[in-house]
Amino acid sequence: MRKSVRVARFLTVKSIARGNVRVLALTIVMLILVYLNLIFTPAILEGLVDNVNDKVINTLAGDITVQSDASQPAIDDVSALVSGIESLDGVVAASARNNLGADMTYQGERITTVVYAIDPEQDKEVFRISEDLIEGSYLDAEDTGQILLGLQVAGADREDLELYSSSLRSVHAGDTVTVRYVNGMEKQYTVKGIFYCELIQTDIRTFITEKEFNSLNPLMADKASAIHVKTEKDVELEPIIAQIAGIREGLKFQTWEDIAGVLRSMTVSMNQIIVILQIVALIVAAITVFIVTYVDLANKRRQIGIERAIGITPSAIVLSYVFRAVVYAVIGILAAALIFVYVVVPLEARHPFHFPFGDVFLPVNISYLIRSALILCGVAVVSAFVPSFNTIRVKIIDAIWSS
Repeated sequence: MRKSVRVARFLTVKSIARGNVRVLALTIVMLILVYLNLIFTPAILEGLVDNVNDKVINTLAGDITVQSDASQPAIDDVSALVSGIESLDGVVAASARNNLGADMTYQGERITTVVYAIDPEQDKEVFRISEDLIEGSYLDAEDTGQILLGLQVAGADREDLELYSSSLRSVHAGDTVTVRYVNGMEKQYTVKGIFYCELIQTDIRTFITEKEFNSLNPLMADKASAIHVKTEKDVELEPIIAQIAGIREGLKFQTWEDIAGVLRSMTVSMNQIIVILQIVALIVAAITVFIVTYVDLANKRRQIGIERAIGITPSAIVLSYVFRAVVYAVIGILAAALIFVYVVVPLEARHPFHFPFGDVFLPVNISYLIRSALILCGVAVVSAFVPSFNTIRVKIIDAIWSS
């Protein structure tokens, strides 16, 4: 077997050195395009998913959402619980929120929304909504009569918005809106700012200060509908949830993944599309290598017959074509990987793809690059093996005297 391998290496080198340069170049270019296709579309999906997950965590839910269970309508003694949660290892910050359903009107337009009450400084430790303002300024802890609107609520004359027809359409910072709460109270607010996180679930929200909320609902002082917890990066959430449950009973918990369930169903569909595209790309690679190998075998049928007649084993001949296919694949993969890492990714970083969830950047996932490379090499090996194996099954005399 070792002798067959050495002979196969020799035949491979001679075949590549004496082969048609144009055919060699075209084959490698095709494999470069196939490999780029294999890694490019999944990278876009991964970047999109990372972007969505980041927005869910940093603008909508935090890493963990703590709520009261069915035994009580709200969380009591919130300040003590928040302090206890923030003292846990792995927790960065915690922020309590209250909410109340309301109708909001402005110049004949009406929208039903949920108004959230926050401590602005505490909330900024968990969420980054304050960094996504497009008009006005963020809330201060002492603000009363001020409200912060998501762009999907305000409209702000952005007719290209997904929910523009259901928004207040033309509200800008400094305008006055009327809010009628579900408890029957009605109040006018000055719009202090408008934010746009590019996540609809966040951008349909509105915020007032905890001080303002307590003036409307004195009985809700030191109570909250939910506490949102921000943890350190890559920390396991289940142990932290267990520790919070140990601080106080009567709580229920949701991770950010639970809250992102609807968005996750979208990525499942996209994954199915990606798989289809990858299969098509691999079929193209298989056909390319197969045709190149088949044409070369057809042209060298007599030569192969002579090689077998002088003692070169069939296994050495088959291995030579397999080795050649691997060489083509490796050159194509290395060239494509370099193009992707040093050309495509930096170029896309300067001119990112924009999706409804914001700009998406291409990540460089080394494990996926290696896995795709191995799959493509495997496809190349099979595509070279099949026609070469069929060729050596022809009788030597028939191969030599074939035209």
